[in-house]
Parts: sequence; structure tokens; C-alpha cells
Amino acid sequence: MEEQDSDKFYENFLRENHPKTRLKNFALYLKCMGFSHTEIYKLCRISKPTLVSYLKDFKTGGFQSFQKLNWKGQKTKLFEHKDRIEADFKVNPPRSILEARERIEKLTGISRSPTQIQDFLKSKLSLRYLKVGSLPGNGKDDDEEKENERGRFKKNNSNRYWIKQEKERR
Repeated sequence: MEEQDSDKFYENFLRENHPKTRLKNFALYLKCMGFSHTEIYKLCRISKPTLVSYLKDFKTGGFQSFQKLNWKGQKTKLFEHKDRIEADFKVNPPRSILEARERIEKLTGISRSPTQIQDFLKSKLSLRYLKVGSLPGNGKDDDEEKENERGRFKKNNSNRYWIKQEKERR
């Protein structure tokens, strides 16, 4: 690594948006400045193998390939049961996240938090929460009894479902 590289690493460290690539640039900048591996991984709070992989990435691919992130994430275990869950929900859509959570747990044996279930339904199954039905009344000024009926109707969540969201074509 040369002095020119240290300038590039420092510039990218300052302007890079993603924290992982910023950290990579900082670690290699410190390496260019002559810091030892022990000092670098302590300053950057990374492990020894991580620092070694940063150095190998730069050595094999150069500056451009070093800036890429190769992180792909993990597929959820629910994804393996996607077709079975989708078929069950198509026949009988869940009325709430908690109901969906219970039914998924019965179908697959996998328990997840309501937030994770909601994310799975939205992102993987393309389901969205849809409120269906209408409020009772004719739109004119009603008496107090009709207002009470509307209040009871709003409190009842039986008119909400998770449905398949069709993607719009442009």
C-alpha cells in the first residue's frame, strides 16, 4: 500500500455513507499509516480475521472491489413454508397479526414476534392490511342510537383482513 492509497482511503472514510465500507476504509487507512494489526483491530473494534479479510480483499481486487459490500443477509426459516402459509391465508385471511402469528406457528412450528410476522407478510407474501366494509348509517344527521352503533362497529376489528397485494404494472 502506498501513500496515494492512504489518501483515497481517508477521503472515502470521510465521505462514505455506509458504515461498513467507512470502517473498511478507516482500517486500511490506518494500515497505510503504519499502525500494527493489533492497534488497528483495537481502534476499529474488529476481529483479527476481519482485518485480514479486508487486507485480502484489497490485495486481490484492488480499490474498486474493496468498496463493494458482499453481504446478502439470511433467508428466514418461514420462507421454506411460504407456499403452505400463502395457500392457508388465501382460503381464510387472518384478521390480525396475532391471529396470523398463531396460525403460522400451528402450520410450521416456528414462533416469531408480531413485528417479524408483519414484515414477513408484507415483504415475502405481498400481503397488506385492508379494512373492508362500511360504517352503518346513510350519511345524514343521525340520532344518538346510530352514533352509538357506529362507535361499537369501529371498535370491532372483524372487518379487517390481510389480503394479497397485486403489484402495479407501469
